[in-house]
Amino acid sequence: MKKFLVLPLAWLSFNAVGQSITVRDNSTREPIVNAIIKDKNNVSVITDTKGKANIASLDRSDSLWLYSTSYSAKKIMAGNDDMEVGLTVKLFQLDEFVFSANRIKEKKSDVPYTMEVIKQKDIEFGNQPTTGEVMQNTGAVFVQKSQMGGSSPVLRGFEASRVLMVVDGVRMNNAIYRAGHLQDIITLDANMLERAEVIFGPSSTVYGSDALGGVMHFYTKNAEFSTDDKMLVKVNGMGRYASVNSETTGHLDINLGWKKFASMTNVTFSQFGDLNSGSTKLTGYYKGWDRLYYSERIGDRDSMIVNSNDNLQKGTGYNQLDIMQRFNIKTGEHLIHNINFQMSQSSDVPRYDRLTEYSGTKLKYAEWNYGPQKRMLAAYTLNYDGKTLLSDNVKVILAYQKIEQDRITRRFQNNNRVSQMEDVGVISANLDVFKNIKEKHELRYGFEITANDVQSTATNLNILTNSVSPAQTRYADGGSKMNTAAAYVSHSWDVSDNFVISDGLRFTTSNLESTFNDTTFYKFPFKTVDQKSQAVTGCLGFTWKETDNYKVSFLVNSGFRTPNVDDMTKVFGSAGSVVVVPNPEVKPEYATNFELGISKVFEKRYKFDVTGFYTIIEDIMVQRDFKLNGQDSALFNGVKSKVQAMQNADRGYIYGFTAGMQFDFNNNISFKSIINYTYGRYIDSRKDTVVPLDHIPPVFGQTSIIYKAKNTDAEFFVRYNGKKSIADYSNSGEDNAVYSADPVKGYMPGWFTLNIRAGYNFTKSFRLNVACENITDNRYRVFASGINAPGRNFIISLRYKI
Repeated sequence: MKKFLVLPLAWLSFNAVGQSITVRDNSTREPIVNAIIKDKNNVSVITDTKGKANIASLDRSDSLWLYSTSYSAKKIMAGNDDMEVGLTVKLFQLDEFVFSANRIKEKKSDVPYTMEVIKQKDIEFGNQPTTGEVMQNTGAVFVQKSQMGGSSPVLRGFEASRVLMVVDGVRMNNAIYRAGHLQDIITLDANMLERAEVIFGPSSTVYGSDALGGVMHFYTKNAEFSTDDKMLVKVNGMGRYASVNSETTGHLDINLGWKKFASMTNVTFSQFGDLNSGSTKLTGYYKGWDRLYYSERIGDRDSMIVNSNDNLQKGTGYNQLDIMQRFNIKTGEHLIHNINFQMSQSSDVPRYDRLTEYSGTKLKYAEWNYGPQKRMLAAYTLNYDGKTLLSDNVKVILAYQKIEQDRITRRFQNNNRVSQMEDVGVISANLDVFKNIKEKHELRYGFEITANDVQSTATNLNILTNSVSPAQTRYADGGSKMNTAAAYVSHSWDVSDNFVISDGLRFTTSNLESTFNDTTFYKFPFKTVDQKSQAVTGCLGFTWKETDNYKVSFLVNSGFRTPNVDDMTKVFGSAGSVVVVPNPEVKPEYATNFELGISKVFEKRYKFDVTGFYTIIEDIMVQRDFKLNGQDSALFNGVKSKVQAMQNADRGYIYGFTAGMQFDFNNNISFKSIINYTYGRYIDSRKDTVVPLDHIPPVFGQTSIIYKAKNTDAEFFVRYNGKKSIADYSNSGEDNAVYSADPVKGYMPGWFTLNIRAGYNFTKSFRLNVACENITDNRYRVFASGINAPGRNFIISLRYKI
């Protein structure tokens, strides 16, 4: 009899030990890590990296509850067999965590900043070719383009060097980030991102210089450890094709993890052909957007060739390779070391807006390329989460970056090719410390040190004789160095469950040195530039909240931007026969921001939110008329051009609002809409006038209907921009009125696009994504851009994950 009892009892014991629940995203079928499974006695287990948890320790005589941040809770009855459960994503997530506001994990509801969070599944579903388009896809970030291989995000009317980009805790902004339009964001492979967070408004207390409009903090996929004795293997492969530019993209990332060592390898290659614009010409369409001619070298002479297809924007294609390698090494219970290597390299990227310029009746340029753009990052991170008297978590980041950015130009029917080459090396060190004090107070403090070295060279190559001669460098030819050192402290006080006070302070010191050796081309009245500056910035915020009900936040914060090498030593030609020259007298600019945010939730299904802001900018740096050696014009590349320089104006101001609404009609259908308005001016005391600021976009937004079901998700959305009068364009030329606005009609027209995308999982591993963007094939141009936006675009991608 004992023998007969032993076998069933042994089987039941084995079954109890082995029974498990795997938790997956209901639409994408991806495993949900760190999901909580809880029984009626509040005993709980947590899912591992494969979304799996052993529930043998739970009481299964009654229902089990499943919880995960960003997902709706679910009640289940567990049987005796292993099972899978799908959770549905919540459209708006009141229990969400963020990492970038204070460089540490915290509840988004406690933070007074306005923030946008983009997760890996959002990036994959959006199916965008570059990280710039990922930002645009939020509906909250405006993105300008001068060429297809470019994207210049605008946050609250600030752009380029007034918006800070950070990757894995390391600031990307360097000493040659210009005030105009940047394309550096495309050197961040969208396929290597685990998440991205956008902080709107001045954020210099934690992040330092350049964070006037806000911060875009990008977090790449980290190497994952195994939670058991087996090697953890994760593979993610993707292939994509897009019709509008014949894009082909291939991506592969592989994670290999053991208990104390893990590796993440990420490779992406993209090839883009020439971009097609839309064929449907909306009201206000401007003929100047059409590419009627392009340059082609026939024999030893440039010829203007008629473009037989005016929808095709000849001279826009390029390709790009991105590689990332990360290692995680665990050397103790509380100590993890991370090694992070990133490399991005493009082919020549044609500067399309300049290739469409005319000099009289002829094209102005036969060649205008950003030379192979290269970005390299090597970083070491130490993370210690053992508790001490002074800290609960310590993070140290040591990094080196090398950036190569070249400009290669040749005027039409001119045999001289000018190459301006910029090599930038950046060494940085960051220390971030977190301490929780008596559960009510959170203290964060740290320091940052950066050292930039800029070497600028230039050559003039005769393409017929191959003879090489010196050319005017873009920056000081004797080299430039820019160093910064800063210390900060920030603090949060949970006064009660419903009221949080946040505050912080930062001190930054910087110095810049540049040397001009050769003044053959321009007789500057100086040989060196030497500037030292200090800045003190702070923030004070109040947050009133009630879970699943409302949040009210009021914030006063400040930001600054120190003049960099680009501001103080640059010589370049801008749009409309303008030459910009160095001005060693320019000083740092400061911003003080006031904002009020209100959000309200009804019945846990309907959410409304609005944020209004008013930003005052002191000593604002603007590009305006200047005199070089007493003259208001100078010859630049053989053309008499108006002289301008970066200068400090008295004061500027920007105000606006962002409003949104989100509805969960049921578990499958949701509605989401966002609209953004910005207005900016600065006071020109010399002329006693109020002048439009550059980089201020027209009203813009996005409205979506979202569908989610098992194995399936879909979205139909409308993206739109309002029109902008030429009277509201900046006279600096940075708004590119010559490219985007019709001088006869007196405005840049508004536009809209209709778009749809969907994803379907054939299995847990295979997923198909399809999309049709700009369904009506509208021809339009985004404000300040020098290239038409894509026309009708069919996108298809196939993804495999294990």
